[in-house]
Amino acid sequence: MSGALMNLGVRAMTASYAALQTTGHNIANANVAGYSRQSINLETSAGQYTGAGFFGKGVDVTSVTRTHDAFLVREAASARSLASLDSARLTQLQRLENIFPTGEQGLGYAASSFLNSMLDLSNRPYDASTRQVVLARAGDLASRFAAAGAALDDRQQGVNADLRAGVSEVNSLAKAIAEVNNRIAAVKGFGQPPNDLLDERDRLISKLSEKVSITRLEAEDGTTSIFIGGGQRLVLGGDVAEMALMQDPSDPTRLAVGMREAGAR
Repeated sequence: MSGALMNLGVRAMTASYAALQTTGHNIANANVAGYSRQSINLETSAGQYTGAGFFGKGVDVTSVTRTHDAFLVREAASARSLASLDSARLTQLQRLENIFPTGEQGLGYAASSFLNSMLDLSNRPYDASTRQVVLARAGDLASRFAAAGAALDDRQQGVNADLRAGVSEVNSLAKAIAEVNNRIAAVKGFGQPPNDLLDERDRLISKLSEKVSITRLEAEDGTTSIFIGGGQRLVLGGDVAEMALMQDPSDPTRLAVGMREAGAR
């Protein structure tokens, strides 16, 4: 009888200790971005039959799960991707506004002034001062076109640099996701979810969604496959296809983004 009571007390202490350990883990990670709160699941131990009936044997810890909603995670990633897209577009449009200002400093004003001077010249073709005005307006228009062209070239170089940095970061995140996939698949056979690894993968996918539009598919082995753009494979289990940059065939000053399969040169 004393052994049964001791066993019941040990089970109760083990369950309480697991609950305290999980609570401590939650508190320690309260300020960690992307951390999902964890909780333990308890189950009554099967009773022991005796001639007087079934006697309870205490409680068992069945699993540790995380508070997680797959649908909300996908929607948040999609919203984050759209927000990043809009932010990048706004930044580029604002830079173009600086290149093509309105008012007297703009190309439109210079073009209108040049055309007006040409109209004056057509009315007074013999007037030397009118000719000088036409030449001045033409020079001003040409200089503004040249300045705008140089600014566009500089902006294109900036876009190319941003593309190189973005592609490098996407490839780094894809490799990290594939590594976590392998670690998750390795412990899948234990029968319990690796909560911290799942949170780490969700954080990486969240960062990736800020760079490119993604679609994620879950596999039975616990891995997550990532597809980008029009369905191009980026991560499939532990395999990674890298993004690569190449010259745009229509404009050698521009870079185009493509995909390179794993192992390809």
